[in-house]
Formats: sequence, C-alpha cells, structure tokens
Amino acid sequence: MNKFTLAIALFSGICAVPAAAFALEPYLPKSPKVFAKLDTDSNGKISLNEIQPKAEKRFLKLDGDKDGAVSAAEIDKSLLKAVQMRRDRILKSMDANADGSVSKAELDSYVAKMLETADADGDGGVSLDEIKKYRVAKLRKPATGESSN
Repeated sequence: MNKFTLAIALFSGICAVPAAAFALEPYLPKSPKVFAKLDTDSNGKISLNEIQPKAEKRFLKLDGDKDGAVSAAEIDKSLLKAVQMRRDRILKSMDANADGSVSKAELDSYVAKMLETADADGDGGVSLDEIKKYRVAKLRKPATGESSN
C-alpha cells in the first residue's frame, strides 16, 4: 500500500463516525471493560436487570420533549449533534492552519506524525501491538486543549 493510499484509508477511518457515537439504540457490549461495567453482580453474565437501566437512560436522553416517545426528529437531532462534534474534533486535530478545511498537506503531516508517534520502537513501521498501545495512550491523555493524533 503506497503512502497516499494509506493516508486516504486512514482519513476515511478518521472521518467515519464511530459506531459508539451512533449507538443510540440498546446494544450488547463489545469490549470486556464495558461488559464488566454492565455486569454489576460480577457473575460473568448480563441480565435484563443490569442492561435495562442503561437502555432507559439512553432513551430518556433522546426524548427531548419528555413525552415518553422518541421521534424521528429527536433521533435526527442527536445524530446531527454527534456528527457535528466529530467534525469539530477532526478539524481541531487535522486543520493545522485553522482555515476550516483539511488540505492534502495537512493530511500528510497528520498521518506522518500519527505513525511516528505510534512507532514506539522507531523501526519505521507500526505493529498491531504498537497501535493498541498508541490508542490506549491517546485515551489516557488528559484533555488539555492540545491536539493529539
């Protein structure tokens, strides 16, 4: 895969709104961490009594007019907000000159810095293990207003 193809693939992945942002409907957890949070009695299983409160909390958050039903307009509003937040994060991290768009040069710079940062052993390539560690480090980074990649 050449550098440009890799950059486009990474940019596409960055621009895609993560499933979690759109997980408005109830879902079963995909990660051990989320599973453990829901498994409040730590028996290794999630029961209706454990997952129902989470589903109800999401429902109440979507029901903007508090009429006991979630309309298409309320779902649209929530989805639009998620898309706008994602757009803002993309621009904050990639739009180096803050002109409201991401140029190919900014994309190239972002991708190069991201790979350089993730390449813990400095061998010019990024292993799956390095990617996992990079993602964990990003999640643990305190919110300081700095852009991270």
